[in-house]
Amino acid sequence: MNTYRPRQLVRAAAWVIFSSYTLFIIYLLFFGFSRSGRTERSYNIVPFKTVWSYFVYFRHYDLDIWIINVFGNVAAFVPFGFFIPWLFPSFNRWLAVAKLLFWLLLAVETLQFVFKVGSFDVDDILLNVLGGLLGFALFVAAMGCKTGRRSIQ
Repeated sequence: MNTYRPRQLVRAAAWVIFSSYTLFIIYLLFFGFSRSGRTERSYNIVPFKTVWSYFVYFRHYDLDIWIINVFGNVAAFVPFGFFIPWLFPSFNRWLAVAKLLFWLLLAVETLQFVFKVGSFDVDDILLNVLGGLLGFALFVAAMGCKTGRRSIQ
């Protein structure tokens, strides 16, 4: 009989959660939120332009649109900031996690633009990376790390 130690079970569960959540986010980014049927491409390459408009023209947006586009973009990537340094030892510093998320999200936004399943918005990248960094901070706090380096396997 093969028995697993608790640490191995926790790590296996983390992989299942991470993989499932990744597939869910990919679905949302490319198929959810009425992503199909666009005829034109839209983009924003000015940092904080979209976010600023949500704050300045708060009364012109439904609350659910505002919450999804500002807080949802942050919250959606918190789990990645937590799981990436845990499951991928080479991403054990905040800057490494930020760079990885930036490049992955740049690719996602570009694909959304090319396939007309969303708009390319630099603010989405910034908010998503912020969420990832919040997740990284939670990881560091949960694991008792003081320098941002992994202390457990």
